[in-house]
Amino acid sequence: MKIAFHYLGCRLNEAENELIARDLVAAGYQMVTIDDQPDVIVLNTCGVTGEAMRKSRKCARKLAAGCPRMLVLMGCAVDLMEAGENPVDDDEVASKAEENVRIVRILRKDKPNATRIILDAIRQYLSNPPQDGAESPKYRLRMRSFIKIEDGCNNQCTYCSVRLARGREESLPSQQIISEINRCIALGEKEFVLTGVQVGAWKEGDRRLHDLIRDILDHTQVQRLRLSSIEPWHTRPELWTMWHDTRLCPHFHIPVQSGCDEVLAAMKRRTPIDGYLDKISAIRSEIPNVRISTDLIVGFPGETDEMWQQTIAFIRRAAFDDVHLFRFSARPGTIAAALPNQIPPEIKHKRWYEAESLISEIRRQRLTSCIQQPCEVLWENICEKGGDKNCWYGYSKNYLRLNRWFDADRWMRGTVTQEIFDSSDIDTNLKYCVD
Repeated sequence: MKIAFHYLGCRLNEAENELIARDLVAAGYQMVTIDDQPDVIVLNTCGVTGEAMRKSRKCARKLAAGCPRMLVLMGCAVDLMEAGENPVDDDEVASKAEENVRIVRILRKDKPNATRIILDAIRQYLSNPPQDGAESPKYRLRMRSFIKIEDGCNNQCTYCSVRLARGREESLPSQQIISEINRCIALGEKEFVLTGVQVGAWKEGDRRLHDLIRDILDHTQVQRLRLSSIEPWHTRPELWTMWHDTRLCPHFHIPVQSGCDEVLAAMKRRTPIDGYLDKISAIRSEIPNVRISTDLIVGFPGETDEMWQQTIAFIRRAAFDDVHLFRFSARPGTIAAALPNQIPPEIKHKRWYEAESLISEIRRQRLTSCIQQPCEVLWENICEKGGDKNCWYGYSKNYLRLNRWFDADRWMRGTVTQEIFDSSDIDTNLKYCVD
Protein backbone atom coordinates (compact mmCIF):
# COMPACT_ATOMS: atom_id res chain seq x y z
CA MET A 1 0.00 0.00 0.00
CA LYS A 2 1.62 3.23 -1.21
CA ILE A 3 0.82 6.57 0.46
CA ALA A 4 1.90 10.06 -0.63
CA PHE A 5 1.69 13.38 1.21
CA HIS A 6 1.34 16.89 -0.09
CA TYR A 7 0.81 20.21 1.67
CA LEU A 8 0.10 23.83 0.85
CA GLY A 9 0.93 26.80 3.06
CA CYS A 10 2.75 26.88 6.36
CA ARG A 11 5.34 24.65 7.98
CA LEU A 12 2.79 23.57 10.57
CA ASN A 13 1.04 21.68 7.77
CA GLU A 14 4.33 20.06 6.85
CA ALA A 15 4.96 19.13 10.50
CA GLU A 16 1.53 17.48 10.70
CA ASN A 17 2.19 15.56 7.47
CA GLU A 18 5.57 14.35 8.69
CA LEU A 19 4.15 13.14 12.00
CA ILE A 20 1.41 11.14 10.28
CA ALA A 21 3.88 9.77 7.72
CA ARG A 22 6.19 8.49 10.45
CA ASP A 23 3.23 6.81 12.16
CA LEU A 24 2.09 5.16 8.92
CA VAL A 25 5.59 3.86 8.16
CA ALA A 26 5.67 2.39 11.67
CA ALA A 27 2.30 0.75 10.90
CA GLY A 28 3.79 -0.91 7.84
CA TYR A 29 2.82 1.38 4.96
CA GLN A 30 5.15 2.60 2.22
CA MET A 31 5.72 6.34 1.68
CA VAL A 32 6.12 7.44 -1.93
CA THR A 33 5.93 10.63 -3.98
CA ILE A 34 2.89 11.88 -5.87
CA ASP A 35 4.54 10.68 -9.11
CA ASP A 36 4.75 7.07 -7.86
CA GLN A 37 1.02 6.35 -8.43
CA PRO A 38 0.10 6.13 -4.74
CA ASP A 39 -2.98 4.31 -3.52
CA VAL A 40 -3.64 7.07 -0.98
CA ILE A 41 -2.82 10.78 -1.10
CA VAL A 42 -3.02 13.00 1.99
CA LEU A 43 -3.43 16.71 1.17
CA ASN A 44 -3.00 19.24 3.97
CA THR A 45 -4.59 22.47 2.72
CA CYS A 46 -4.15 26.20 3.40
CA GLY A 47 -6.75 28.92 3.88
CA VAL A 48 -4.70 31.93 4.94
CA THR A 49 -5.80 33.99 1.90
CA GLY A 50 -8.49 33.80 -0.75
CA GLU A 51 -5.81 32.73 -3.22
CA ALA A 52 -4.70 29.95 -0.86
CA MET A 53 -8.30 28.69 -0.71
CA ARG A 54 -8.47 28.69 -4.50
CA LYS A 55 -5.18 26.81 -4.80
CA SER A 56 -6.33 24.25 -2.21
CA ARG A 57 -9.53 23.50 -4.12
CA LYS A 58 -7.63 23.31 -7.40
CA CYS A 59 -4.97 21.02 -5.93
CA ALA A 60 -7.59 18.67 -4.47
CA ARG A 61 -9.27 18.33 -7.89
CA LYS A 62 -5.91 17.79 -9.62
CA LEU A 63 -4.81 15.10 -7.18
CA ALA A 64 -8.18 13.34 -7.42
CA ALA A 65 -7.91 13.39 -11.22
CA GLY A 66 -4.74 11.33 -10.90
CA CYS A 67 -6.98 8.53 -9.65
CA PRO A 68 -5.60 7.45 -6.31
CA ARG A 69 -7.91 5.01 -4.60
CA MET A 70 -8.33 7.45 -1.70
CA LEU A 71 -7.76 11.19 -1.23
CA VAL A 72 -7.58 12.47 2.35
CA LEU A 73 -8.28 16.19 2.78
CA MET A 74 -7.38 18.12 5.93
CA GLY A 75 -6.12 21.54 6.99
CA CYS A 76 -7.38 25.11 7.21
CA ALA A 77 -9.12 25.25 3.82
CA VAL A 78 -11.10 22.11 4.64
CA ASP A 79 -12.24 23.58 7.97
CA LEU A 80 -13.15 26.92 6.41
CA MET A 81 -15.13 25.18 3.65
CA GLU A 82 -16.91 23.16 6.31
CA ALA A 83 -17.81 26.48 7.95
CA GLY A 84 -19.36 27.65 4.67
CA GLU A 85 -16.59 29.42 2.71
CA ASN A 86 -16.98 28.35 -0.94
CA PRO A 87 -17.41 24.65 -0.12
CA VAL A 88 -16.92 21.88 -2.67
CA ASP A 89 -18.52 18.48 -2.20
CA ASP A 90 -16.83 15.13 -2.78
CA ASP A 91 -18.38 14.68 -6.23
CA GLU A 92 -16.98 18.02 -7.37
CA VAL A 93 -13.52 17.22 -6.00
CA ALA A 94 -13.47 13.93 -7.91
CA SER A 95 -15.30 15.23 -11.01
CA LYS A 96 -12.33 14.70 -13.36
CA ALA A 97 -11.29 11.32 -12.00
CA GLU A 98 -11.78 8.47 -14.49
CA GLU A 99 -12.07 5.94 -11.68
CA ASN A 100 -13.82 5.99 -8.33
CA VAL A 101 -11.87 7.97 -5.72
CA ARG A 102 -12.86 7.73 -2.08
CA ILE A 103 -12.72 11.18 -0.43
CA VAL A 104 -12.01 11.32 3.32
CA ARG A 105 -12.09 14.63 5.20
CA ILE A 106 -10.43 15.22 8.55
CA LEU A 107 -11.68 18.30 10.39
CA ARG A 108 -9.85 20.24 13.08
CA LYS A 109 -11.60 18.52 15.97
CA ASP A 110 -10.51 15.11 14.65
CA LYS A 111 -6.95 16.03 13.66
CA PRO A 112 -5.33 14.58 16.84
CA ASN A 113 -6.64 11.20 15.65
CA ALA A 114 -5.67 11.70 11.98
CA THR A 115 -3.45 8.63 11.76
CA ARG A 116 -6.13 6.37 13.20
CA ILE A 117 -8.78 7.86 10.90
CA ILE A 118 -6.60 7.23 7.84
CA LEU A 119 -5.82 3.66 8.94
CA ASP A 120 -9.49 2.94 9.61
CA ALA A 121 -10.48 4.35 6.22
CA ILE A 122 -7.86 2.25 4.43
CA ARG A 123 -9.05 -0.91 6.16
CA GLN A 124 -12.72 -0.09 5.59
CA TYR A 125 -12.64 1.06 1.98
CA LEU A 126 -9.48 -0.39 0.44
CA SER A 127 -9.11 -3.69 2.31
CA ASN A 128 -5.38 -3.86 1.69
CA PRO A 129 -3.07 -5.02 4.49
CA PRO A 130 0.12 -3.02 5.00
CA GLN A 131 3.44 -4.28 3.69
CA ASP A 132 6.87 -3.56 5.08
CA GLY A 133 6.94 0.12 6.02
CA ALA A 134 9.54 2.03 4.03
CA GLU A 135 10.26 5.06 1.92
CA SER A 136 10.56 4.70 -1.85
CA PRO A 137 13.90 5.77 -3.35
CA LYS A 138 12.19 8.99 -4.51
CA TYR A 139 10.47 9.80 -1.20
CA ARG A 140 12.56 11.22 1.58
CA LEU A 141 11.65 13.21 4.62
CA ARG A 142 13.74 16.36 4.64
CA MET A 143 16.85 16.55 6.77
CA ARG A 144 15.04 19.48 8.37
CA SER A 145 12.20 17.93 10.38
CA PHE A 146 9.26 20.07 11.48
CA ILE A 147 8.00 19.38 14.99
CA LYS A 148 4.57 20.63 15.99
CA ILE A 149 4.60 22.06 19.54
CA GLU A 150 1.40 24.12 19.50
CA ASP A 151 -1.81 24.73 17.56
CA GLY A 152 -4.38 27.52 17.49
CA CYS A 153 -4.28 31.25 18.19
CA ASN A 154 -5.83 33.50 20.84
CA ASN A 155 -4.90 36.75 19.10
CA GLN A 156 -7.51 38.91 17.40
CA CYS A 157 -5.62 40.17 14.34
CA THR A 158 -8.36 41.70 12.24
CA TYR A 159 -7.17 40.34 8.87
CA CYS A 160 -6.56 36.71 9.85
CA SER A 161 -8.76 33.67 9.26
CA VAL A 162 -6.28 31.15 10.66
CA ARG A 163 -7.66 31.51 14.18
CA LEU A 164 -11.12 30.70 12.74
CA ALA A 165 -9.78 27.52 11.16
CA ARG A 166 -7.35 26.44 13.89
CA GLY A 167 -9.24 27.43 17.05
CA ARG A 168 -7.72 28.58 20.34
CA GLU A 169 -4.17 27.97 21.49
CA GLU A 170 -3.30 24.50 22.71
CA SER A 171 0.23 23.42 23.59
CA LEU A 172 1.56 19.89 23.22
CA PRO A 173 3.15 18.38 26.36
CA SER A 174 6.92 18.80 26.56
CA GLN A 175 7.49 15.07 27.02
CA GLN A 176 5.53 14.31 23.86
CA ILE A 177 7.62 16.84 21.93
CA ILE A 178 10.89 15.44 23.27
CA SER A 179 9.81 11.87 22.53
CA GLU A 180 8.96 12.80 18.93
CA ILE A 181 12.34 14.50 18.45
CA ASN A 182 14.12 11.45 19.86
CA ARG A 183 12.11 9.21 17.54
CA CYS A 184 13.22 11.34 14.58
CA ILE A 185 16.85 11.31 15.71
CA ALA A 186 16.70 7.51 15.80
CA LEU A 187 15.50 7.64 12.18
CA GLY A 188 18.58 9.67 11.25
CA GLU A 189 17.11 13.18 11.08
CA LYS A 190 19.57 15.95 11.86
CA GLU A 191 17.79 19.28 12.16
CA PHE A 192 14.53 20.25 13.85
CA VAL A 193 12.21 23.21 13.50
CA LEU A 194 9.73 23.93 16.26
CA THR A 195 6.49 24.97 14.61
CA GLY A 196 2.92 25.97 15.43
CA VAL A 197 0.41 28.74 14.76
CA GLN A 198 1.85 30.64 17.74
CA VAL A 199 5.16 28.99 18.64
CA GLY A 200 5.91 31.66 21.24
CA ALA A 201 2.62 30.94 23.02
CA TRP A 202 3.75 27.43 24.05
CA LYS A 203 3.26 26.88 27.76
CA GLU A 204 3.07 24.12 30.32
CA GLY A 205 1.95 25.45 33.69
CA ASP A 206 4.26 28.38 34.38
CA ARG A 207 6.85 27.10 31.90
CA ARG A 208 7.32 28.91 28.58
CA LEU A 209 9.06 28.40 25.24
CA HIS A 210 12.58 29.02 26.54
CA ASP A 211 12.01 26.28 29.15
CA LEU A 212 10.93 23.86 26.43
CA ILE A 213 14.01 24.68 24.38
CA ARG A 214 16.23 24.04 27.40
CA ASP A 215 14.53 20.66 27.95
CA ILE A 216 15.11 19.71 24.31
CA LEU A 217 18.77 20.66 24.49
CA ASP A 218 19.19 18.74 27.76
CA HIS A 219 17.24 15.59 26.90
CA THR A 220 17.94 14.95 23.22
CA GLN A 221 20.99 14.64 21.00
CA VAL A 222 19.64 17.29 18.64
CA GLN A 223 22.35 18.78 16.44
CA ARG A 224 20.41 21.76 15.12
CA LEU A 225 17.27 23.42 16.46
CA ARG A 226 15.31 26.25 14.83
CA LEU A 227 12.15 28.24 15.41
CA SER A 228 9.77 28.48 12.47
CA SER A 229 8.11 31.86 13.10
CA ILE A 230 7.63 33.82 16.30
CA GLU A 231 5.59 36.93 17.00
CA PRO A 232 7.46 40.03 18.21
CA TRP A 233 5.58 40.10 21.54
CA HIS A 234 6.82 36.56 22.23
CA THR A 235 10.41 37.49 21.32
CA ARG A 236 11.98 38.27 24.67
CA PRO A 237 15.53 38.47 26.11
CA GLU A 238 15.14 35.22 28.06
CA LEU A 239 14.66 33.56 24.67
CA TRP A 240 17.31 35.09 22.43
CA THR A 241 20.01 35.07 25.13
CA MET A 242 19.87 31.25 24.93
CA TRP A 243 21.42 31.43 21.46
CA HIS A 244 24.94 31.21 22.83
CA ASP A 245 24.34 27.45 22.52
CA THR A 246 25.67 26.61 19.06
CA ARG A 247 22.96 24.00 18.50
CA LEU A 248 20.43 26.83 18.22
CA CYS A 249 20.36 28.15 14.66
CA PRO A 250 20.76 31.93 14.29
CA HIS A 251 17.76 32.66 12.11
CA PHE A 252 14.51 34.30 13.25
CA HIS A 253 11.33 34.89 11.27
CA ILE A 254 9.46 37.63 13.17
CA PRO A 255 6.28 38.84 11.40
CA VAL A 256 5.64 42.59 11.59
CA GLN A 257 2.85 43.00 8.93
CA SER A 258 3.19 46.81 8.56
CA GLY A 259 5.74 49.54 9.15
CA CYS A 260 3.09 52.04 10.27
CA ASP A 261 1.82 52.16 13.85
CA GLU A 262 -1.62 53.38 12.76
CA VAL A 263 -2.04 50.40 10.46
CA LEU A 264 -0.75 48.04 13.16
CA ALA A 265 -3.40 49.40 15.53
CA ALA A 266 -6.11 48.73 12.93
CA MET A 267 -4.73 45.22 12.55
CA LYS A 268 -4.75 44.79 16.34
CA ARG A 269 -1.07 43.91 16.33
CA ARG A 270 0.52 44.19 19.77
CA THR A 271 4.06 45.51 19.13
CA PRO A 272 4.65 49.08 17.87
CA ILE A 273 7.35 49.79 15.32
CA ASP A 274 9.92 51.25 17.74
CA GLY A 275 9.50 48.22 20.03
CA TYR A 276 9.94 45.89 17.08
CA LEU A 277 13.10 47.66 15.92
CA ASP A 278 14.51 47.56 19.47
CA LYS A 279 14.02 43.78 19.58
CA ILE A 280 15.71 43.00 16.26
CA SER A 281 18.56 45.39 17.14
CA ALA A 282 19.10 43.54 20.43
CA ILE A 283 19.02 40.17 18.66
CA ARG A 284 21.60 41.32 16.11
CA SER A 285 23.83 42.62 18.90
CA GLU A 286 23.52 39.38 20.89
CA ILE A 287 23.88 36.74 18.17
CA PRO A 288 26.74 36.74 15.62
CA ASN A 289 25.73 36.28 11.95
CA VAL A 290 22.04 36.12 12.83
CA ARG A 291 19.60 36.50 9.92
CA ILE A 292 16.12 37.96 10.38
CA SER A 293 13.12 37.78 8.05
CA THR A 294 9.55 39.00 8.34
CA ASP A 295 6.05 39.18 6.81
CA LEU A 296 4.47 42.37 5.43
CA ILE A 297 0.94 43.00 4.18
CA VAL A 298 0.43 45.47 1.35
CA GLY A 299 -2.80 47.44 1.01
CA PHE A 300 -4.55 46.97 4.34
CA PRO A 301 -7.90 48.83 4.39
CA GLY A 302 -7.44 52.53 5.14
CA GLU A 303 -3.70 52.49 4.37
CA THR A 304 -3.02 55.93 2.89
CA ASP A 305 -0.04 56.84 0.70
CA GLU A 306 1.58 58.51 3.71
CA MET A 307 1.10 55.38 5.83
CA TRP A 308 2.54 53.28 3.03
CA GLN A 309 5.63 55.48 2.83
CA GLN A 310 6.15 54.88 6.55
CA THR A 311 6.32 51.16 5.75
CA ILE A 312 8.84 51.82 2.98
CA ALA A 313 10.98 53.84 5.42
CA PHE A 314 10.66 51.04 7.97
CA ILE A 315 11.88 48.44 5.46
CA ARG A 316 15.00 50.54 4.92
CA ARG A 317 15.61 50.92 8.68
CA ALA A 318 15.05 47.26 9.52
CA ALA A 319 17.23 45.95 6.64
CA PHE A 320 15.72 42.47 6.74
CA ASP A 321 17.56 39.53 5.24
CA ASP A 322 14.29 38.57 3.59
CA VAL A 323 10.64 39.64 3.53
CA HIS A 324 7.56 37.63 2.64
CA LEU A 325 5.32 40.20 0.97
CA PHE A 326 1.55 39.67 0.73
CA ARG A 327 -1.23 41.73 -0.84
CA PHE A 328 -4.13 42.15 1.60
CA SER A 329 -6.82 39.53 1.05
CA ALA A 330 -10.25 40.13 2.59
CA ARG A 331 -11.12 36.92 4.43
CA PRO A 332 -14.77 36.10 5.18
CA GLY A 333 -15.59 36.33 8.88
CA THR A 334 -12.74 38.73 9.71
CA ILE A 335 -13.11 42.32 10.91
CA ALA A 336 -10.84 43.68 8.17
CA ALA A 337 -13.08 42.32 5.42
CA ALA A 338 -15.83 44.76 6.52
CA LEU A 339 -13.61 47.80 7.11
CA PRO A 340 -14.19 50.92 4.97
CA ASN A 341 -11.64 52.31 2.53
CA GLN A 342 -10.64 49.01 0.95
CA ILE A 343 -7.58 49.53 -1.26
CA PRO A 344 -8.11 49.04 -5.03
CA PRO A 345 -6.17 46.14 -6.60
CA GLU A 346 -4.15 48.41 -8.86
CA ILE A 347 -2.82 50.36 -5.86
CA LYS A 348 -1.95 47.14 -4.02
CA HIS A 349 -0.15 45.99 -7.15
CA LYS A 350 1.85 49.23 -7.42
CA ARG A 351 2.81 49.22 -3.74
CA TRP A 352 3.79 45.55 -3.85
CA TYR A 353 6.26 46.20 -6.67
CA GLU A 354 7.66 49.28 -4.94
CA ALA A 355 8.30 47.26 -1.80
CA GLU A 356 9.62 44.20 -3.63
CA SER A 357 12.12 46.34 -5.54
CA LEU A 358 13.48 47.78 -2.29
CA ILE A 359 13.46 44.40 -0.55
CA SER A 360 15.43 42.84 -3.43
CA GLU A 361 18.03 45.58 -3.20
CA ILE A 362 18.44 45.13 0.55
CA ARG A 363 18.42 41.33 0.23
CA ARG A 364 21.37 41.50 -2.18
CA GLN A 365 23.23 43.92 0.13
CA ARG A 366 22.74 41.61 3.10
CA LEU A 367 23.95 38.60 1.13
CA THR A 368 26.99 40.51 -0.11
CA SER A 369 27.89 41.22 3.53
CA CYS A 370 28.00 37.43 4.07
CA ILE A 371 30.88 36.88 1.61
CA GLN A 372 33.77 35.07 3.31
CA GLN A 373 31.51 34.04 6.18
CA PRO A 374 32.29 30.48 7.40
CA CYS A 375 29.27 28.19 7.01
CA GLU A 376 28.61 24.83 8.61
CA VAL A 377 26.45 23.26 5.90
CA LEU A 378 24.08 20.34 6.36
CA TRP A 379 23.69 18.73 2.94
CA GLU A 380 20.18 17.71 1.95
CA ASN A 381 19.78 16.53 -1.65
CA ILE A 382 21.20 16.51 -5.17
CA CYS A 383 20.04 19.49 -7.25
CA GLU A 384 22.03 18.77 -10.43
CA LYS A 385 23.91 15.84 -11.92
CA GLY A 386 26.99 16.27 -14.05
CA GLY A 387 28.66 13.04 -15.07
CA ASP A 388 31.29 12.15 -12.49
CA LYS A 389 30.08 14.85 -10.09
CA ASN A 390 26.79 15.79 -8.42
CA CYS A 391 25.78 19.22 -7.20
CA TRP A 392 24.29 19.09 -3.71
CA TYR A 393 22.38 21.79 -1.87
CA GLY A 394 22.36 22.39 1.84
CA TYR A 395 21.84 25.11 4.42
CA SER A 396 24.02 26.81 6.97
CA LYS A 397 22.83 27.31 10.52
CA ASN A 398 21.75 30.87 9.70
CA TYR A 399 19.82 29.56 6.70
CA LEU A 400 22.06 30.46 3.81
CA ARG A 401 21.68 28.04 0.92
CA LEU A 402 24.89 26.73 -0.64
CA ASN A 403 25.34 24.53 -3.71
CA ARG A 404 28.56 22.56 -4.05
CA TRP A 405 29.85 19.87 -6.41
CA PHE A 406 31.08 16.54 -5.00
CA ASP A 407 32.28 13.32 -6.62
CA ALA A 408 29.31 11.23 -7.82
CA ASP A 409 30.29 8.31 -5.59
CA ARG A 410 30.24 10.54 -2.50
CA TRP A 411 26.84 10.49 -0.75
CA MET A 412 26.49 13.79 1.11
CA ARG A 413 22.94 13.63 2.46
CA GLY A 414 22.96 14.22 6.21
CA THR A 415 26.65 15.08 6.35
CA VAL A 416 28.08 18.41 7.47
CA THR A 417 31.04 20.22 5.94
CA GLN A 418 32.68 23.57 6.57
CA GLU A 419 32.32 25.93 3.61
CA ILE A 420 32.96 29.60 2.87
CA PHE A 421 30.10 31.71 1.51
CA ASP A 422 31.29 33.30 -1.73
CA SER A 423 29.93 35.60 -4.42
CA SER A 424 28.46 32.69 -6.42
CA ASP A 425 26.23 31.86 -3.47
CA ILE A 426 24.48 35.23 -3.71
CA ASP A 427 22.54 34.30 -6.85
CA THR A 428 21.70 30.90 -5.36
CA ASN A 429 20.07 32.59 -2.39
CA LEU A 430 18.29 35.18 -4.53
CA LYS A 431 16.76 32.31 -6.49
CA TYR A 432 15.84 30.32 -3.37
CA CYS A 433 14.76 33.01 -0.91
CA VAL A 434 14.00 32.11 2.73
CA ASP A 435 11.12 29.61 2.68
